[in-house]
Amino acid sequence: MKKVKALFFIYNADGGLLNELKYWIDKNLLKKQIACELCDISHGTFFVKFEWQKFVKKLEEEYTVEVLHKDEIPQKIKEKNYAFPCVIAETEEDLVELLDSKSFKDLGESKGVEEFSKEFYAKVSKTL
Repeated sequence: MKKVKALFFIYNADGGLLNELKYWIDKNLLKKQIACELCDISHGTFFVKFEWQKFVKKLEEEYTVEVLHKDEIPQKIKEKNYAFPCVIAETEEDLVELLDSKSFKDLGESKGVEEFSKEFYAKVSKTL
């Protein structure tokens, strides 16, 4: 079993207040078909979901956890050219993609934190 040093949850959106506001307007007011399935899982219409915060807090008991926008990722992750959204585990040996952008699309309409956490833990147990 590989020892995990850190987990990175990466949104398919840029960070910063103006970028987040633009994303929210495009999605909720202009009804543009923009896709960040991780945003859909972790956020309600206006705020971060309490269930998401609870999920991350539980992970932080065991791991270093970073929830990042695609323009905030460390160079070591940029170099791998992952598609976003994704979840990356950093082990002592390498980076491991736990959930790729296809996995997020495959979650389909079940965009709840509970469904996501089940998928996440299943993937962790198989991969690491």
